[in-house]
Amino acid sequence: MENMINIQRLDCPVCGGKGTFVIASHQIDIPYFGPVLETTMICEKCNFRRGDVFPLEVREPKKYILKIKSERDLNKRVVRSSSAYIQIPELGVEIKPGPLAEGFVSNVEGVLNRVDNILQTLIRWAETEEQKKKAEELRERIKKLKEGKDEATLILIDPLGHSAIIGDGVEEEILSEEEIEKLKKETKDLIEANDKRIKQLKAASDGSRE
Repeated sequence: MENMINIQRLDCPVCGGKGTFVIASHQIDIPYFGPVLETTMICEKCNFRRGDVFPLEVREPKKYILKIKSERDLNKRVVRSSSAYIQIPELGVEIKPGPLAEGFVSNVEGVLNRVDNILQTLIRWAETEEQKKKAEELRERIKKLKEGKDEATLILIDPLGHSAIIGDGVEEEILSEEEIEKLKKETKDLIEANDKRIKQLKAASDGSRE
């Protein structure tokens, strides 16, 4: 079930454009996860863009681990909020939360495509041939993963419980209080901003349904 899209117009916090910052939000129900509020923010003037997802039900902070062994694993659903860490140890990949971190609802293949896009950018801006070669080697490994010819581990960690990997073969570990506090200290500013934005978006979503 999907609810109607709620649109808001604000002044852009990046370029200062008056009424050019558009926030579109709508609720979607994800099987085995629950309802989430998906938002897209874009400035029509400077083209700044950002997306995020927020679960509308309380969830436990967890670590999700998936062994990518075949092409079937590529279809497993991934819900990543901006507060989540993404790790692929075999590739040396770690994507941390941050002020510009983007949330999304996708699948494992979509996560690999995002990493591949980052590598393409690194190749264009590489300062040495060694850096370029390393990025190209990682792109080749991603290609093999997508063809089912290689294996790797996808890890998703969210101290707020806003993210998940969904499907058979996914290991789930509840984070300890020590782990949660350590991660929260690293992302304190982001978490505070997220909490404030969640309240605003929920209020806007509720108001659009009245």
